[in-house]
Amino acid sequence: MHIRSTATALTGTALLLAGSVSAALAEDAPDLARFYGQKLTWGDCTADEQPKGGTALKGMECSRLTVPIDYANPGLGTVDLAVGRYRTSGADTDRKGSLVFNFGGPGASGLTTLAEAKDTYKSLGKRYDLVSFDPRGVGRSAPVTCGKEAEGELEEGDGAPQTPADGQKLDAGELVKEAKEIAAGCAKHTGKLLPHVGTINVSRDMDVLRQALGDEKLNYMGISYGTRLGSVYAAQFPEKSGRLVLDAVDTLTENSRVSGLNQARAFQQAFDTFLATCAEQYKKDCPLGSTVKDATGTVDRVVASLGKAPLKAKDGSEFGVAELRSAMSMAMYAPQAWGALAFGIAEIDKNRDPAILAELNELGDMSGNGDEAILAVNCADDPDRTPLTDEELARIEKDFTQASPDFGRDMIGGAISCTGWPAGTDFIRTLENVKAPKVLLIGTKGDPATPYRWTEETAQRLGNAVVLRYDGEGHGAYASSPCIREKTDAYLVDGTLPEDGTACPAVPPGVPDQELPDTLPGS
Repeated sequence: MHIRSTATALTGTALLLAGSVSAALAEDAPDLARFYGQKLTWGDCTADEQPKGGTALKGMECSRLTVPIDYANPGLGTVDLAVGRYRTSGADTDRKGSLVFNFGGPGASGLTTLAEAKDTYKSLGKRYDLVSFDPRGVGRSAPVTCGKEAEGELEEGDGAPQTPADGQKLDAGELVKEAKEIAAGCAKHTGKLLPHVGTINVSRDMDVLRQALGDEKLNYMGISYGTRLGSVYAAQFPEKSGRLVLDAVDTLTENSRVSGLNQARAFQQAFDTFLATCAEQYKKDCPLGSTVKDATGTVDRVVASLGKAPLKAKDGSEFGVAELRSAMSMAMYAPQAWGALAFGIAEIDKNRDPAILAELNELGDMSGNGDEAILAVNCADDPDRTPLTDEELARIEKDFTQASPDFGRDMIGGAISCTGWPAGTDFIRTLENVKAPKVLLIGTKGDPATPYRWTEETAQRLGNAVVLRYDGEGHGAYASSPCIREKTDAYLVDGTLPEDGTACPAVPPGVPDQELPDTLPGS
């Protein structure tokens, strides 16, 4: 679930990280003219830029943007960022410039996701060039690497230390040891870039990209983590901010433990809604049972059976309780996957066949170095480093399992994942009352990954936001709701903002079937 060196080396990293914001934004910051003076050279995407196992970048033009590793010290070195675009399908006279996307993660490849989602934004593609990039530390842009052992742990834990299986005692010392080993592996293998992968530097990269695209102001759509990036850009570059749309709004204030706890509650609420929708709305068509009690009983029975005897997926991998919960959480991102989840659970219950849910898990797997990037960026953005004792871990376990009996325990690793990392910047925590033009925030009432309360919280923090609410389920609303798309497009194309607090009705999921969506929203 995506939430999601030596001591001397880490101390040095902390000093670099702490100084990077204030130094880079100071009036006597180094001359960056050579970066802001770049011209992008576009061409066909090369074989190196094609994703492994992802959607081919057909029709996309690719380029490279050079940015400094450290904006306060450009002499430290540079990073080449992978940039991709789809040229507008409309007439040149109707072109409004570029619309830059960040699809979330942190750690999602902008190029791969834009290729997968371009049809979702085809109406905007009539007026804008659709542009995205792999942020520093991600995908094709000097990816964060942590060594094979650490990467295996992060893959199992979805970007965090893996929580022991049900029934096994949590040991603070072991979890801290694992977290520190992962941090050391990332520092060793990533090197001097690691202290500079946080959102404040990605935001600065995005302003260099704006200039290289030839746009006076940045027009932007950020989804999930991309809303954090958009908020930071509005604070750092208010005069360069154009029309900013933030969908599935991330928190700016909560540390990893508090945000993880709120996510646990939201995932549980979403899963309870899934069971109720299946049983009460579709009754005999619900493969889990025609009452909530029956549907809950089916899930509990499958959990118990997998706990006693895990199954084998078609590829020979084990499919147990952890894999079941992963599929359950993945489906909460998109109601279009609820039918497949229901049929998949029923198939295990009746036929001991995990094929549907194994395929659902594959759909949700992050490509490339997503798990490593999630950890590195989130830790760079979080200044809190509370010591972890067995007593504190017991409190965390109690809080998380009470908040979510189905998902809480599996989310504990994310709450303590930055142990062993240097403290991150407090710039994002103190961000408020930005001077940029009004920002459109889109929040979904039933969003499991970015609870709706974060939309309201961010609106208050920014001080210049308009909230558009989607009264449905799932992570992100633009792709799910025609009403949301219409109002968002009106702002991006014509500059027409909806009234603050405007709501769009939920789009009900269809009768359950086994068909999976093509993609799942970013985390």
